[in-house]
Amino acid sequence: IVAATRYGPIEGIIAVARSIGTAFGNDFPNFSFRRTYAIAYLSIKEAIRRKVLIVFAIFAVIFLFAGLFLDVESEHPARLYLSFVLTTSTFLVLFLALFLSVFSIPTDIAQRTIYTVVTKPVRASEIVMGRMLGFTIVCTGILVIMALVSFVFVARGMRHAHRVDGALDAVSTDDGKTEWVGKTTMDQHHRHDFRIGSDNQGKADLTHQHWHDMQMASDGDVEISSPQGELVARVPKFAREKEFYFLDREGNKKKFGINVGYVWEYRKYIEGGSKGAAIWTFEGIEEKDFPDGQITLALNLSVFRTYMGDINVPVRGVLYVQHPDPTKNLLAEPIPFISQEFQEQLIYLPKKIQRYRVTGEASEELDLFRDLVQDGKLVIKLQCDDNQQYFGVAAADVYIRLPDSSFAANFLKGFLVIWLQMVSIISISVMYSTVLKSPVALVATAVSFLLGYFKEFVRELAEGPQYGGGPVESFVRIITQENVVNPLEGWPWVIFLIQWTDKIIGQVIYLFAALLPTFKNISSMTEFVAYNYAIPGALLGRFAVTTLVYTLVFGLLGYFLLKSRELAG
Repeated sequence: IVAATRYGPIEGIIAVARSIGTAFGNDFPNFSFRRTYAIAYLSIKEAIRRKVLIVFAIFAVIFLFAGLFLDVESEHPARLYLSFVLTTSTFLVLFLALFLSVFSIPTDIAQRTIYTVVTKPVRASEIVMGRMLGFTIVCTGILVIMALVSFVFVARGMRHAHRVDGALDAVSTDDGKTEWVGKTTMDQHHRHDFRIGSDNQGKADLTHQHWHDMQMASDGDVEISSPQGELVARVPKFAREKEFYFLDREGNKKKFGINVGYVWEYRKYIEGGSKGAAIWTFEGIEEKDFPDGQITLALNLSVFRTYMGDINVPVRGVLYVQHPDPTKNLLAEPIPFISQEFQEQLIYLPKKIQRYRVTGEASEELDLFRDLVQDGKLVIKLQCDDNQQYFGVAAADVYIRLPDSSFAANFLKGFLVIWLQMVSIISISVMYSTVLKSPVALVATAVSFLLGYFKEFVRELAEGPQYGGGPVESFVRIITQENVVNPLEGWPWVIFLIQWTDKIIGQVIYLFAALLPTFKNISSMTEFVAYNYAIPGALLGRFAVTTLVYTLVFGLLGYFLLKSRELAG
């Protein structure tokens, strides 16, 4: 299109064909990594001369004053700290990558220094890839230091130590043994209640998303461990959403549960004190994946109460493990539990479990993996045990928690996600800078990022009905001060022209957005780290391959755009 506009249709086709022939017949086969590295080294030196180390000063100042604007009394301190460091690092390194790469080639062209380069045996492809490589090396070095500083910042921010506050109280259990209860001292704006058993081992209650292990010595001193459970990388195994379903109060199978009137319909509800239930089917269950022999279920339940009462009084529930084949009618004894709202609740399924039996039947011990798992499938049934109360669940609210992964490795994956976004921004910026002036390239890169990030919104804007219409109709409504709900008034042919213009603009924008990386999907992976979930390696690998492909495509486009300026000719 550019060649046809510049030279005319026929000459444009000839120019494009000649350029493609030169690229694949001469330039690409003779691509030199040595010359590319020389351009990259030059880019690194230019970046240092432009005082990119100022980013370190900004980064340090933000971290020095972080305590002034972080909510130190948050119920989720680990999530707060992790979100802060990941968000701060993302914005800083992406802005650095953007401003470094968009001013490189346009500045060389404006100052005519690029003519010194292209008169040497250096090809346009080596210039483009060398610039990308150089800026990637600079930003990678800065990002590595950010990751190290961030890890130390989070680890130190979470570190605290409690002591026993006051004397311990002795309590007697039903079996005649003595246990000890007490409280810890206040540290980092919270304290824990704890109970130490007759074996001198105990565990502090879950507070601020962590707990402490307790051990009483023979002299009565209590040793309190470091915080547990706040900096972890949980590995969930979710049930297949299409096999997740409900039972109504009569026990009939339903796709959806009860709607209790909430606007947000992510969760559906099951009625307590009835046959209502939610059922999950997990696949790929193998005994070797559970070294301790038991399966850990994680529950994130919502509770809806239908009568006035104390919100601190929990609602009772029950879990069943049943055989995937309903004709076998094989069901384990129910596992009762007390709901814990607004936090993850762990239920442990032991390897040896009793079979559900009616009165008068003999008890029978079942093996969880041998008797209740078939072809890797395990079925979990959840019911609410209190009348007139409801449990709200979605497919992802109950999952099997596999052994935790390394938090340090998961933290590194989070910064690798930032690195993938950084590489994409650099490749897009360099591509635009080969044909546009620096300010225009800056705007074009920012718009491309926003279109790629809000790709789903752009699709809805192009295909779905929008209140107030598209950009042209919205502008007309602003000028005429018309309500967005009422039909647009005016001559029919004018309204028709406005609406079709909006459709064309919407489709063009969506087509452009569809060609860009989906930045929102890549960026959302950092939330895995903030919420203490391990980033799946397969998902990270897929985005890494996607980023590599886009980088090569943008590099190829940058080459042809740079050749179109005929710098060497």
